Amino acid sequence: MDRLNNERGFMLLNVIFLTLITSFAAMILMNALPRVKNPQSVLRLTAIHLANEQLAMIESKAAEGELNLNYLGKPEDLTTENFSENIPITFNVTSTDKPNGNLHDVTVKVEWTVDGRENFIELERTIRVVPKE
Repeated sequence: MDRLNNERGFMLLNVIFLTLITSFAAMILMNALPRVKNPQSVLRLTAIHLANEQLAMIESKAAEGELNLNYLGKPEDLTTENFSENIPITFNVTSTDKPNGNLHDVTVKVEWTVDGRENFIELERTIRVVPKE
């Protein structure tokens, strides 16, 4: 009888540890599930990153006295493979300008298409072009 009581305590610890491990694994899976189910959020974050990067590069060129609205990033950054069905998604980055003296209201638009649906984001920033001396 004494040996049976010791084994019951050991089994209880096993059950507790198994429950903790299972709960931890379930939390990890539940956090990963929205990323797998909704890749649009990942694509939207990628588009926002591309737009911010483009605006930063335009600002850098403007500090040198040049306003260059062409895409200034790496061409390989415009395609992503992080879609759940491994379908490559291509982003199109365009920039427009509304000049007002040395100040320019620059809008960067990033577009992409998924399942025949066109998506886009637009970011705008006022940029001062420093005249060359």
